[in-house]
Amino acid sequence: MERDMKKLLLLLVLAMAGTSFAQIGVTAGGSMLKGFGQPRPWGGIHFGLEIPRDDAISIYGRVTHHFRQQNQDSIYTTAIARDFNTSPYTIPVSGVSSMNYTVIEGGTRYYLGDGYDFGWAAYGGSNFSMIFNGVRTVYQGYDETLYELQDGSARKGSIFSLAFGLGGGAKYSMEGVGTIYFDLGLSYVLLYQASNSMAAAQFSSAGGLYSPLMFNFNLGFRRDLNF
Repeated sequence: MERDMKKLLLLLVLAMAGTSFAQIGVTAGGSMLKGFGQPRPWGGIHFGLEIPRDDAISIYGRVTHHFRQQNQDSIYTTAIARDFNTSPYTIPVSGVSSMNYTVIEGGTRYYLGDGYDFGWAAYGGSNFSMIFNGVRTVYQGYDETLYELQDGSARKGSIFSLAFGLGGGAKYSMEGVGTIYFDLGLSYVLLYQASNSMAAAQFSSAGGLYSPLMFNFNLGFRRDLNF
């Protein structure tokens, strides 16, 4: 996971490299994501960059990874014997799915109060996100040397989504130290694509882990670098 986070952070740097700037903020902290209708939130961490255009407007990019969470409901499929002499020839098998979130987010922020560099300020703006979900199912209750899962009972899958969001928060900048910030946001998925039927099952309202409407919370620290 650490290697993937470094790659995604590098992608943010490259994506923002075309913008000329004399100051850049490096951000890091903890995150939480709550899907609408989901009983439990996903905890995670984030890293990002923020570039002020002036004291009232900035552009930002952030990579957030929310750790894997297990579904509370089991799924059921059938295992088929590898040999016709095995009895019984088919058996029921249960499995438990889990899913994580990796979000690449970018947008614009507008500051009110003391502004980007100093003291207290509130901020808000809009953003677009690319969301990657890794889905995994662990099946139990059968001997893999004698049985194999029927076609379509995949063990791994993924979901790719594009989302639009709105967010806002507050920050406090301490001269010579850095900035503490807290923000929250609401994102809605505009389109999505699942890699297989097992991943697509997470969209089910009856026990699926995926929600197209997401609330997110972030608490972190920003350190500004001058060039």
